[in-house]
Amino acid sequence: MAATKPDLTRFAAQPGPAVAVRLGYAGLLPFVFAAFYLSYAAIPGVQPPFVEPTAHAAAIYGAVILSFLGGVRWGIAMAGRQRGMREFVLSVLPSLLGWGAALLPPVAAMVVLAGGFLMQAGWDQRAAATGSLPLWYATLRRRLSVVVTVALLVAAAGLLMGRVA
Repeated sequence: MAATKPDLTRFAAQPGPAVAVRLGYAGLLPFVFAAFYLSYAAIPGVQPPFVEPTAHAAAIYGAVILSFLGGVRWGIAMAGRQRGMREFVLSVLPSLLGWGAALLPPVAAMVVLAGGFLMQAGWDQRAAATGSLPLWYATLRRRLSVVVTVALLVAAAGLLMGRVA
């Protein structure tokens, strides 16, 4: 007998635990701050302090959060929802990508991390569609990933524009 797929419409409107949602959105603050600050720093004639530390901090924070998302997937594999070797191996890839990105110059790191967050979001959406992840989590991750990706790319653009000017 074929496995049945979850009814996506029934659960799509259900919110996740309030604390998880609040903490998820609070986790956006460093990304959004970096995007605004580094964009502001790109304005001709503006020379705010802490541009380099802010850029490095944003890249490192992105690496940490991407690693955290891999840890979520490791936990799901441990809980038995997906127990194959493939799931464990794939769950360490976000950490490795984040670590590698943290070793790059900030602009390159932010671009690599943006790609990593997009790939992780796609993986989460696919897992929710097959019932491996709760739908509320996939909905939250999709929203957060869009903001994180845009913020990282805006921050990288701000750095690039600031160097050209």
